[in-house]
Parts: sequence; C-alpha cells; structure tokens
Amino acid sequence: MTSNHNPWTDIPFAVSGQFARRRVNAEAGFALFWFRDDGGRPGLLIEISRLISQASLQEARINIRDISVDVIEVAEEGIRALVIKLEDTQNQDVFLKLCLDLIEHVKASEQNQDTFHVICRRLKKWQSLLSGKARNLLSANEVQGLYAELYFLAEMLESDRSRESTLIHGWKGPEKTQHDFIMNDMAVEIKSIAGDQRGKVRITSEDQLDTHLGRLYLRVYFLSEVQDGGESLNAITRRIINQLTHSENRELFELKLESARYIDIPDYDFPMFWVKDCRTYLVLDDFPRITRKTLPEGIEAVAYDLVLAGIDSFRISGMEIMEK
Repeated sequence: MTSNHNPWTDIPFAVSGQFARRRVNAEAGFALFWFRDDGGRPGLLIEISRLISQASLQEARINIRDISVDVIEVAEEGIRALVIKLEDTQNQDVFLKLCLDLIEHVKASEQNQDTFHVICRRLKKWQSLLSGKARNLLSANEVQGLYAELYFLAEMLESDRSRESTLIHGWKGPEKTQHDFIMNDMAVEIKSIAGDQRGKVRITSEDQLDTHLGRLYLRVYFLSEVQDGGESLNAITRRIINQLTHSENRELFELKLESARYIDIPDYDFPMFWVKDCRTYLVLDDFPRITRKTLPEGIEAVAYDLVLAGIDSFRISGMEIMEK
C-alpha cells in the first residue's frame, strides 16, 4: 500500500467551486477519486450510501489538524460523497499515507452503509495519531521500545490467560507514567537493546527505578533485526489481539495503542525483530540507581545509562515475574 508516487501530480487545478478528479481504481463500482480543488489542495473523494441518516452523517465531523472532512451531495451524478482534503500541502507525504490506508479499507469492505462507518473509525485512529504535537510516525527507537513492551505482554498472556484483564489494565507504557507495567503490588520496567547498541540501557528519570510497591523488576530484551523469521510491530499487535478473549479488553488495548501513537499501517511491517535473549533483574535497596530521595536539592529530570555488567548480581529467573 505504501507508495512514493504522488497521485495528484497530473491533476490540474479545478475551476472555481469545482473538483478536478481522477479515478483511484477504474474497476471500482462506485465513485473513488483523487482530486484537486480550485486552490490546488489535494484530496480523496469516496462515494457513500445515500441511505445514511442525517444524524449518522454527524460521525464524519472529525477534526484532524490540517485535514478537513466533509460530506457533499454531487447533484449532477446523483451521489453522496465523503471528501477528505489536505489544507496544508506541506504535509502531503503523511496525507498520502492516510489516503492509501483509507482506500485499502474501502476495498476490503463491500460498498454499503457500513463503509461510511469503517472510514470514520479509521479517520478517528488517524486523528489520534496526528493530534497535537504527535504528528509523525514512531521513530526507530519508539518502535523498538513499543515492541519490547508488547512482547512482555504477549509472554505474560501466554503463560496464564486468566490474568488478561490485569495485564491490559496494568500496561501503563502508553500513559507515560512511572512504570511500564503495574500489576497488583509489583511494577515492571521494560528495556530493550538492539543492533549495535552496547550492553547498557537508558534510564530516563529519577523515578523509573523507584517504587512504593512491594516489588520492582527490570526486564531487558535483546533484539535482532532480521529479514525473515522475525516479528514486526504490526504482527505482534495482531497476535495479542487474537489472544484476547474479552471484547472490553480488546477495546482498551486498542485505545492504549492509539495513546502510544500506533496505527496498523504498512510502515510498521518492518523492521522485524527476533528476541535472542532476555534478562530480568530485581531492583532492591542496594541496586545501583538514582532516585528522587538521593538527589541533591535543586536537581531533577535526571537521565543516565545503566551498565548491565554492573548489575549481574541482581539478575533473577524470568519465571519469578510469571509466578508473581
């Protein structure tokens, strides 16, 4: 689905008040067009059912920064259409990804009243991705970090399906709270090392390795990026969704993914990861760390590297977390 081709290049500016259009797919049995308006702004026009009530059409009132979404009646053709238009052409690369994603979902569904709701749900996911300052795709480090958190979640699910709700509710990584997971009276901090990264992990605050809970674990995944036989961010997300047996947990999981700025687009089909090792550490009182109570007055927001070779005496069996 991802393409570097600009589909609007050969579409001229439209006459005043009109759209200049070109079909996305000549074989489609409904109107699906790339277009430019009279200001040269690019967009996508998708025919929707005329049976959709006016009340339901309000679902299309989706506010996405720099992108307008509207429903129009094309009287001369006797159709109703959803019009998605980019207002700021500087963001055309991301807008193209959004349009290609919508086209993929439209093609996957039959052209009926449900198509409109499928598009609106997808637009709301993009709204979450592009809202506020979070306007870019995840960086390579963010993809790696999110994959490691999801891998832990998947491991825990596979070891005991009965704690599904505890795990999904306990996943705090997307919320940027103190710890990645909080389950009952224990917390787990997830870190990952991949590629040419050395044997150390980055601790991003004085609170990350401190807790008021009964136990705090540090779990480090060693990842290799592979061409075949690995698992992508998209793949592990689908694997977890398929493991969840309760609809409310699936819905909460998907909401948390949106908070993490993840959306299932082909950009996240790569890289693929293979977990070659995993180490678990129990953070005790004498564990080497910086905490808020050890900082001199006037210093905060500390970040530092933790060398794994220096904490080997705190290493424990990973099964302890599973049992707890």
